[in-house]
Amino acid sequence: MEQKKFSTKALAEVAIFAALAFALDALQGGIWKGAFPNGGSIGIAMVPIFIISYRRGLLSGILCGFIVSLVQMLGGIYIIQGKTLDGAFLQAAGPFIQVLLDYVLAYTVVGFAGCFASLYKNSQAKGQQILWIVVGCCVGGLLKYVCHLLAGIWFWPGEMWGIGGIGYSFLYNGLYCIPNIIICTIIMVILGRFYPQFLRMEENEKEVEKEETVNEEDTTE
Repeated sequence: MEQKKFSTKALAEVAIFAALAFALDALQGGIWKGAFPNGGSIGIAMVPIFIISYRRGLLSGILCGFIVSLVQMLGGIYIIQGKTLDGAFLQAAGPFIQVLLDYVLAYTVVGFAGCFASLYKNSQAKGQQILWIVVGCCVGGLLKYVCHLLAGIWFWPGEMWGIGGIGYSFLYNGLYCIPNIIICTIIMVILGRFYPQFLRMEENEKEVEKEETVNEEDTTE
């Protein structure tokens, strides 16, 4: 069960994994620069968010992804006026919607893999544990894909192989999102199979954190 309040150690872990995810995102962005003209890259930047999501649960995963999104935006954002938006309100709100989909939500929703953290931890059979890792990673990765897909439909009209609109966004974003999901899921399965200590806390760690949380609450009262 996830604690109602974040302990100091929990916040520190979230910050560390967020920094690692951002560094990996920047690295893969540099490696694949120019390969995807409208943005996108292939790598393992989602793995740290997946790890903290399983280790700490849903809220920690979402917080970690949100921090990654904020730090990513500090490095610069690219906004265009959506050609497919009709109406004055949508035209005015276009940049906000694009930032929301392509930046704020894109990594934040990866943390929803944490929805399956308790199912993973409560499973006794190795096969069931691997299953919940795969399900969680696919859900988190596909939610990120959906964010880019919607942004592509609204803001990046174009053609690929003679296909425009939804088909273009589906194919373009799928070229990097699907490989990312597959690669990150494989890495998470390996961690879950051979290094499960990264994905779950030991009982003594939980007890220490509970004591720290209680002491912090007593100090503030």
